[in-house]
Amino acid sequence: MPKWDRKGMPQYENKEMVEGLMQDYFKMCKGEPLQDENGSVVYQKNGEPTMVGARPPTVSGLACSLGFLSRKDFLEYKGKYAEVVAQARLMLEGYAEERLYDKDGLQGAKFTLTNNFQGWADKTREDYDIQIYEKLDGILEGINNAAKQ
Repeated sequence: MPKWDRKGMPQYENKEMVEGLMQDYFKMCKGEPLQDENGSVVYQKNGEPTMVGARPPTVSGLACSLGFLSRKDFLEYKGKYAEVVAQARLMLEGYAEERLYDKDGLQGAKFTLTNNFQGWADKTREDYDIQIYEKLDGILEGINNAAKQ
C-alpha cells in the first residue's frame, strides 16, 4: 500500500507498484472460477468458466485500491506515475463503454460515463439552442455588414 503526502495523495515507490495494485484490483473484480467437489472448474453451456465473486470495476473501488482518499483526487491525479493511473482510468471507461451495449448495464454505464469521464455528457436542448443562436448571430452580423456597404 502506498504512503501519503501532506495533501493526502498517494506516494508510490515505483511504477511497478502502481501497475501491481491496478492489476490486483481488476483480477479481484473478475472473481474466481467455480469448482465442483472434485476441484474441477465448472463450465457454462457456452464453454466459459462459471465465475463466483465477480463484480464490476468501479471508479471508487479502483481509487481505493490505489490508495486515493477520494474519487475526485483519483480522477484528477497528475502526480508521479500519472500515466499508469490514466491507463487505469481508461480501462474503467472502456468497461463502462462496453456496458452501453448491454441492456442490464446501460443506465449504470451512462451514469458513470457522464459523471466520471470527460466528453460523455448528454447534450441538452439548451446546448442545441445556443448553437442555433450563435449561427443566427453570425448570419445577422453578415447581413448588417452587407447593408452598411
